Amino acid sequence: MKPPLVFSTARARRKPQLAHFILPAYDVPDLIVIGGVVVENRGDAAAHNVKIVLQFDDTRAEKIRHLQVISDAEYILLSGGDEKSFATLRIRALNAGQRVVMYFSAPDRLVPRVFVTHYEG
Repeated sequence: MKPPLVFSTARARRKPQLAHFILPAYDVPDLIVIGGVVVENRGDAAAHNVKIVLQFDDTRAEKIRHLQVISDAEYILLSGGDEKSFATLRIRALNAGQRVVMYFSAPDRLVPRVFVTHYEG
């Protein structure tokens, strides 16, 4: 009689879990408003080819005055940023537990639409 086959699913369970949240705005009266977005990998494996997109209402005159990124992983600002109504970041690998914080400033309170994607391969 042959012993039963046992398959390990430990590797199959390991996967990234990207989450994001918008930080509350900080208003410097009569000067500027600062906001931010945090993206975290809460999973137990690296997320590869991560793309983070912030989009603001393009019909308003207010644009991003300044964009600052603080990241645990190397990133590239692909497009947008200062004086634009959007920003797109690319990260090759965001390991488990790592995060990216994107701060932006504008003359008025801006709430971005946030899109976070990744793919393996």
